[in-house]
Amino acid sequence: MLRAISCNIIKKPKGRSLLKTRFYHDDGVFGYRVPKEFKLPDYTEQELANRMKHGGLLRMVQAYRTHGHEGAQLDPLDIMKRKEVLALKPERYGLEKQDDRYNLAGILHVNDEMQSNTSGGEEADFKTILNHLQAVYCGKIAYEFMHLPSASERRWWYHAVESWQKPELTVTQKKRIHEMLVKSEVFDQFLAKKFPNVKRYGLEGAESMMVALDRLFELSAVNGVQDIVIGMPHRGRLNLLCDLLEYPYAALFHKMKGRSELPEGTFASGDVISHLTNNPNLDYHGKKVHVSLLHNPSHLEAINPVAMGKARAKQTELLASAESSCNLGDRVMCIQIHGDAAFTGQGVVMESFGLSNLPHYSSGGSVHIVVNNQLGYTTPAQNARSSAYCSDIGKMINVPIVHVNGDYPEDVAKALDVVFEYRNKFRKDIILDLMCYRRWGHNELDEPAFTQPQMYNNIRHRTSVPKSYEKKLVQESVFAAENEPEAVRKRYSDELEQGLKQAESYKPSPDYHLQGNWKGLEHIKVHSSEQVETGCDLELLKKVGQASVSAPDDIKIHSRLQKYHIDQRLKKIAQGHSLDWATAEALAFGSLLKQDMDVRISGQDVGRGTFSQRHAMFVCQETERTVIPLNHMNNKHYLEVANSPLSEFAVLGFEYGMSLESPNRLVLWEAQFGDFFNGAQIIIDTFLSSGESKWLRQSGLVMLLPHGQDGAGPEHSSSRVERFLQMSNDPFDINYSERQATNWHIVNCTTPAQYFHVLRRQMLRKYRKPLVVISPKSLLKSPVAVSSLEEMGPGTSFQPVLGDSTIEDASQVEKVVFVSGKFYYDLVKEREHRGMKNRMALVRIEELSPFPKNELRKEIEKYQQASEFVWCQEEPQNAGAYAFMSPRLNQLIPEGKVSFFS
Repeated sequence: MLRAISCNIIKKPKGRSLLKTRFYHDDGVFGYRVPKEFKLPDYTEQELANRMKHGGLLRMVQAYRTHGHEGAQLDPLDIMKRKEVLALKPERYGLEKQDDRYNLAGILHVNDEMQSNTSGGEEADFKTILNHLQAVYCGKIAYEFMHLPSASERRWWYHAVESWQKPELTVTQKKRIHEMLVKSEVFDQFLAKKFPNVKRYGLEGAESMMVALDRLFELSAVNGVQDIVIGMPHRGRLNLLCDLLEYPYAALFHKMKGRSELPEGTFASGDVISHLTNNPNLDYHGKKVHVSLLHNPSHLEAINPVAMGKARAKQTELLASAESSCNLGDRVMCIQIHGDAAFTGQGVVMESFGLSNLPHYSSGGSVHIVVNNQLGYTTPAQNARSSAYCSDIGKMINVPIVHVNGDYPEDVAKALDVVFEYRNKFRKDIILDLMCYRRWGHNELDEPAFTQPQMYNNIRHRTSVPKSYEKKLVQESVFAAENEPEAVRKRYSDELEQGLKQAESYKPSPDYHLQGNWKGLEHIKVHSSEQVETGCDLELLKKVGQASVSAPDDIKIHSRLQKYHIDQRLKKIAQGHSLDWATAEALAFGSLLKQDMDVRISGQDVGRGTFSQRHAMFVCQETERTVIPLNHMNNKHYLEVANSPLSEFAVLGFEYGMSLESPNRLVLWEAQFGDFFNGAQIIIDTFLSSGESKWLRQSGLVMLLPHGQDGAGPEHSSSRVERFLQMSNDPFDINYSERQATNWHIVNCTTPAQYFHVLRRQMLRKYRKPLVVISPKSLLKSPVAVSSLEEMGPGTSFQPVLGDSTIEDASQVEKVVFVSGKFYYDLVKEREHRGMKNRMALVRIEELSPFPKNELRKEIEKYQQASEFVWCQEEPQNAGAYAFMSPRLNQLIPEGKVSFFS
């Protein structure tokens, strides 16, 4: 539900309204108006009477709408085992006489062709009606929409498909389809000949995917869509990349010859050819559309939420900058391409569908294209899913589904018309199930007949889709010259040969990956311990602190929140000391907003905070209206607080996608407890930890992982910091001369000020790196873990190591204890209890990776008389940071021996 709020509440500088269509959602964060529900006029009394009179005909029409797809001619291989569809038999409805005439008003829509057979009115004989229903619902295109809960949407579908007069394609359109098919086939055949031992995951058998995407791009361009974001797996990726997305043939062959796709001198490793990408501006009828094909890992559907997040980020920026009213999805569209087995089998598909209509995650409707091979690797459909169609997963959120036979490319192009029209009108997801086949094995080096002999006997005796369509066009005399089809093939073959020659001298562009929003940033090749000043003017911090708990007068605050959160924060801000964790976070967020940056925090219950500490949003106790105080600072940038569904995989992937779009948006994902990250391990492994090394794509995403052995049980006690340290590429040899910049930063802060600085550092550096924050639980409201405003003021910054400021005489220290995180406070208490204050120094390692060797060396040099060095942690020895820290600390200790204590 959306609640309209006056535009005067949110303003740009100089009083200009930020966006006419800006709204507040029930959960408290701004969103954008979605199109109103489409409504056809209600049935007239005459139509309702007619429906009663011809009840049998109405029931049969409804049966075709519901079950027509079961009798449609969808499978090019004709291997789908289908029973006779009894629901479509006219005798079930008492309709047997072919010449009986019926008034169709309010029962069935007619198109122009049928109109000519109804004597110009709305009456028709039964034979004409039956033929019409068969043509609409049981042809090469079939529909599933009767599960939609919205009556108006169902009626839209009746009208769209029943009255739709499929226009005959023009010669130009047919030649364009032929061009797409031929380019794909020639491309695959060329690669098979020149690179026979390379797994290319070609499109043979599913070439109609190119037709579908070309038509979708065209419709998008002419209807005002400016940006398209695509997430797809490996199948047909190279065909799309080179034949439609303008990736240079020379660049592909350069890679296939064993060279890197990345510029010379970069530290990155690169990736396999089936993960390459390009981002061209395509021109259709003079209209431009920018297409971003995202890098994908081998985990197939993991790219889906990433594409959704990037699309959402693009739309947020466009909507915020729009001078006129603009709806969500008007200018940006997300396309997700799937394989049939992965679409059914991968849980992230369900999680991503769960995001699609939520206020903070919707991107205005994704178009899903399932390239349905009817086979997953070597697993047939009957062993790969428990549903009739792979597309049935979409019904969980009532997505309409269009099935189409991939052997008929003209029908594929026509199916895209209704697919685009639905998404464009309703701004909801829709699925195109492209029924096709895979001519070769999972890759071209496999022998599929080992496991599917009958299927592949069928396939090997089939003429390819491009050649079948070419033959059809020859019979229709579409080509002006007899040799025109062969000339088309030769032209593309020559282009490929030319690209192969150019591959020898091809050099990747050195600045390709830092364009657009990322222009001006750098790739850091070697590790640097350079400090970034992140302190702020004290008066600014005071204003931000006050604003963070200021609500409009008509918002009734909960009494406990007023007393223990708002009043206490205002008091401590005025005093300038004893600031807690949540206050430091609010100061970091607000100060970044003031510096023209956006902030988005996402996760389960992040608005309040799992430990009731954040309260970034206030809920009126009378109306349940929700406000975010920091968004009332009269600033053009905003804090988005996205209380997420109970998902980690899709949500973290979405936030990663958000972070890819702009370096000027601080994106944070908070796990409810630190161990919850394991539900998103694939995103962490394949995107966050390795995205820059594989693709040179930077991300400043922050993961907040609450951690601490606080009696919450073995799961909720640990964020498994050892796993993140194990994935760090920090070398064991701390003096390694070519020590490159680490793939991410891992911190375990002990003070709110440190947390404040590390968040601001994310945005003020000249590069972006993912940040893993081992965040506290018990320290959030602890009276000892507090900071002053001065510690966040001018000249201050994040400190990777905090020395022991309580030691008055370093020469008296006998033992130096290294510790990280909240366990430090337990050691301080124990040191006092044992009377060892002057004999034991506690050195806090705030940043675990990159390993702060220079800062630690300075601390160790202070304690020349110390005879014992200890790494201390609350986790057992096989967990925590010990395995990471021990070999590195030993290189700094005089005798190279650090003992362990837990």
